[in-house]
Amino acid sequence: MAKRIFFLILILIFIVSFSSEGQVSYGGSPASFGHFKSALLELPVIDMLPVSNFDLQLKEVQSKNQSKKLTFAKGFDVDISPDNSGIWDVSNGMRIWRVAIRSKGAYSLNILFDRAILPTGASIFIYSPDHQILRGAFNANNEQTSGMLPIFPLQGDEIIVEYNEPESVTTRGELHISKVNHGYKNAIGTRPLGEAGLCNMDVYCQAAAVMIKEKQAVVQLVIAGTDLCTGTLVNNTKRDKTPYVLTAGHCITSASDAQRTVFSFNYESPYCGKSGSMNGYADQTMTGSILRARSDSLDFALVELEMLPPPSYRPYYAGWDRNKTIPASSRSIHHPKGDVKKVTIDFDPPVGSATYSQSGKAQNVFWLIKKWDVGTTEAGSSGGPLFSNENLVIGSLTGGFASCDSNIDDYFAMFSYQWSFTNMVTRQLKRWLDPVNTGETKIESLDPYVSPSVCNQFSDVLPDEKYELAKLANGRGYISGHNSLRTTSYAQEFKTTEKTTLSAFSVGVAKAITGVNNSNSIVDFQIYSINESTGVPGTLLKSVQMPIKSLRAAAMNFVVLDQPLTIAGKYFIGYTINYSNSSDTVAIYSSVPRAGSDQNRAFCVVGGLWEPFYWIPEINLKTSLLINAYGCGTTFAQSNPTPTPIGDKQFKVYYPIDPALNVFYLINSGKEEYGRVSIYDMLGRKISESQRMLTTTPMEIGSDQMGSSVYFVAVETLTKREVMKVKVIRNK
Repeated sequence: MAKRIFFLILILIFIVSFSSEGQVSYGGSPASFGHFKSALLELPVIDMLPVSNFDLQLKEVQSKNQSKKLTFAKGFDVDISPDNSGIWDVSNGMRIWRVAIRSKGAYSLNILFDRAILPTGASIFIYSPDHQILRGAFNANNEQTSGMLPIFPLQGDEIIVEYNEPESVTTRGELHISKVNHGYKNAIGTRPLGEAGLCNMDVYCQAAAVMIKEKQAVVQLVIAGTDLCTGTLVNNTKRDKTPYVLTAGHCITSASDAQRTVFSFNYESPYCGKSGSMNGYADQTMTGSILRARSDSLDFALVELEMLPPPSYRPYYAGWDRNKTIPASSRSIHHPKGDVKKVTIDFDPPVGSATYSQSGKAQNVFWLIKKWDVGTTEAGSSGGPLFSNENLVIGSLTGGFASCDSNIDDYFAMFSYQWSFTNMVTRQLKRWLDPVNTGETKIESLDPYVSPSVCNQFSDVLPDEKYELAKLANGRGYISGHNSLRTTSYAQEFKTTEKTTLSAFSVGVAKAITGVNNSNSIVDFQIYSINESTGVPGTLLKSVQMPIKSLRAAAMNFVVLDQPLTIAGKYFIGYTINYSNSSDTVAIYSSVPRAGSDQNRAFCVVGGLWEPFYWIPEINLKTSLLINAYGCGTTFAQSNPTPTPIGDKQFKVYYPIDPALNVFYLINSGKEEYGRVSIYDMLGRKISESQRMLTTTPMEIGSDQMGSSVYFVAVETLTKREVMKVKVIRNK
């Protein structure tokens, strides 16, 4: 049975202010937003013919054809364009065309533009009637050679299509919608995560660490708005970054399929979900490709993306090995049952040149995995790569019988036969992956972006670490959200960079409940620089407000900055909530308690001061909030050499070479932790007191208000108190 499923993945909210993007798009808001509010009620709606979700699902279950494509949507052929449908308006020099499309009872809707030719300055937006889900803007940069533009599905049974075109253009755009697909399965938006069998392993589990780069090469394919498979970005001998994707031939069956495919990057759980994965985000997608080679008998398709994946997608081109040498072990990365990315491992050598007993397939050209040791493959895994123990692609998944219940007999078409089994360039890999005829039999992987263009994901998730929704121990509510302490502000520390340009961040939202819809029912996401004196959040650099109702609970929410933000040094990403509406509840996932104070990354405001979670008696634990950052052009911080200590205490005082500086330095020679620093004179009178992070970086303490005398510096943490004597000498 071919490993294929036709469920769409859950797309999360890709946020710019209040909106969401699902494909490579160029931001902004539709021209109608803020205008024509009353006209929205009069917007013409095109209704599809009624369908029964239940009947369509029942018909599929009763089908005995194992090779039949399972679909999540029923397609309607339509003829919708600005010439025959919708309404036109004009505002501020912009022509605005809008039309509403509805198919009652649909779990999701998606459309296909078979013609989308746009002049400079024009753009397309697709959004939900409440404006909470938005795709776009799509503009001339999105044009494919085919002229097509497939749109990733939107949750719900009604969408609005809007086209904005400057009045000044001399050549009008060409738009035509030829297909509307009614989602009759809950395969997007609200479907529960965890469709894959429980035996599957997330890509962030410790056993998958050897594939940490290769996972970036694996993408999910949504084909023609109905079919779901897996594919792999692969390198070529020219090393010229041509974005080739290898998948199964039964996934992409034609050039038209290639043109109508959406490629989704980085759909993965942000941590190792041993007892259940957390939903990732499926927002980083690209549409359209060109079919370069395909074979039914060898079950492969090689397509070329029409654009190079942007740096923010962190793409990676997998290396390959076209030898028939049997590897010592093998593994695969794939999207079983439309779920987040999983890793499957066989610790034994596969069987080479096996035969897959399906009509039309060549004999003796498959790798046979007799039994998986970790994980399995399932419907939706088709086209997924088989990696050797050297992390080189040696095959692509055709099908088999493996499942969590019976983890045996999976078949991968061998890369070595796909290479040049026939002489026809449209049925072989050789012509495309060795364009300069080097004759190389295996090549390394390739990162297409190098500094300063390279982009990174910054995450504090530890291997095999679990994240949870943690309740306040001696009160009501949650340690990372609304609670009886009425905590309003939280922040996650990012400390590995010397300089980076942030483009986005993602937040693991555990709870997002609101019973009202007013200006107070929001979450204000914020980015802070570090306060160099205290080591806690300092200056507010950026703020993005989001309605609570636009956040997805139990999922990663992807927040895109309207403008990239360059930050020097450490920084914090956090959020502020309010208590004006009693029905509002928001909370973010946090890690299970960690052992050391140096592993805490979570801070909140208490009594007007930022403090780490473990410093607050009602919380009293070391943890990390599930917030990831995405930055480009990054230089990483170098650790400072520790000066030669004086004495044997954990905290030590150092004097500057130049005594005229009127400072001395305090340094922590142990683990980083938060504490209180107090200075006393010889009579025991407190001169000053401050709270701050105590790190291995020398901390400057000003002495300009202290006369020549002996003083005592007391450092108090949760576990100890140390006192040091210092001598201040004023030059006359």
